[in-house]
Amino acid sequence: MKKKLVLITGSKQTRIILHNQLKELLGDYIFIECFAVDEELPKKIGGDVVLYSSESIKNEMKDRLEVQCAHEIVGNRTIHHKHINELLQIPAHTKVLIVNDDDRETLKLIESLYQVGINHVQFIPFKKKKTYYEGVEIAVSPGEVHLCPPYVKHVIDIGVRLFDMATIFELIKSFGFNQSNHSIIWDRYLRNIIELQKKLIEAEGQMKELHLHVRSVVNVVEDGILAVDFNKRITLFNKRLESLFQLSSSDVADCEIQHVISNEALVEFITSSEEKSQYFNINGYEMVIYKSIIQESNTTVATFKSVNQAVEIEGKAQSELRKNGFSAKYDYQDIIGEHPALLKTIEISRKMAVTEYPILIQGETGTGKELFAQAIHNHSTRKNGPFLAVNCSAMTDTLLESELFGYEEASFTGAQKGGKKGLFESADKGTIFLDEIGVRPYGHIENLLRQEMGVCA
Repeated sequence: MKKKLVLITGSKQTRIILHNQLKELLGDYIFIECFAVDEELPKKIGGDVVLYSSESIKNEMKDRLEVQCAHEIVGNRTIHHKHINELLQIPAHTKVLIVNDDDRETLKLIESLYQVGINHVQFIPFKKKKTYYEGVEIAVSPGEVHLCPPYVKHVIDIGVRLFDMATIFELIKSFGFNQSNHSIIWDRYLRNIIELQKKLIEAEGQMKELHLHVRSVVNVVEDGILAVDFNKRITLFNKRLESLFQLSSSDVADCEIQHVISNEALVEFITSSEEKSQYFNINGYEMVIYKSIIQESNTTVATFKSVNQAVEIEGKAQSELRKNGFSAKYDYQDIIGEHPALLKTIEISRKMAVTEYPILIQGETGTGKELFAQAIHNHSTRKNGPFLAVNCSAMTDTLLESELFGYEEASFTGAQKGGKKGLFESADKGTIFLDEIGVRPYGHIENLLRQEMGVCA
């Protein structure tokens, strides 16, 4: 007759998962009966060995029921092997909050994480009465994710922890299995570890291939490319930057950016500034640096372009706008008339054209306001830039605002992927003509328009 093992856990979910583990390893040799504290328990439980999922569960059982067993064991728990790869992918030196519903079990989980080799990050134990943990953006929890602070950006649920090899060995010893059974049980336990190792080796190989591919791509571009993670550590430093800073990428990888780049203003721009681009003189080279942020990984990518490249690109962009019809066709010779009032208006507008002030053009519909706007543009310092005309009377307040100032991706329902550049940005170094702006009030949009420079209305 088979001997009996009684398993007592805290929750139903824990009971199911730990029972499956024990059944897979020992089910051929013993009978396993399982109970959970959050389910209905019998008044008496009997068996050859009782196994508790934690010390707190054992203490709770003393007051709730009479346990009649020859031997009692409190199991040691470790993380499920299928979650190890996900934990290893957390960036080095990251602060990681370990969230559990029991302080003692939280510390045990941290200890087991270190024991399995997850030691490249800084673990911080969760306390129920503590509401804020500075610098924490990742949390790890064994099924208690509802306890995680809401501001934590990324939560990894490692699920129910399994019994470790020491606990399985103690069970084997308690039931007195023979040497043959020993070998079979150990083979079953190790099989999962070996399968995990195969997956890790395969994943590591794929990551290396991807890393080499990315490096080969960024090393052939003419621009310098620098990537910094949320801990301000350098994750990418291509060959163009090696030449620019006279540094090796292997020497700066995983270093904090302020320890690599001595230019404090440059470090401040890359890590903290809200500006998208800025000019810098780096070791005698005039550079324009463009910055973007990858939200998913909280990574900042800075692209270093020579000033000549930036000017050339800007020129091509402006040329493309003019090619697509964003240009002024009319000049002052196209304004025909001899009336003194008309001639006086032309004279005043010529003087205004050479200034950088916004210009207000008033007149009834059909009197040639856009004709004057185009002539002013063609006689201004902005004549080589685009000319954009917008009929404000044909748009709602919301549409006008999004058209003029653009929007970020997913800022509202129906927003196009990647966001949209506003007309003010498109008209940079040129002129934007806001026709019929006085047809009705536009509230805060009108106030913003009055602050813009180089605007014709």
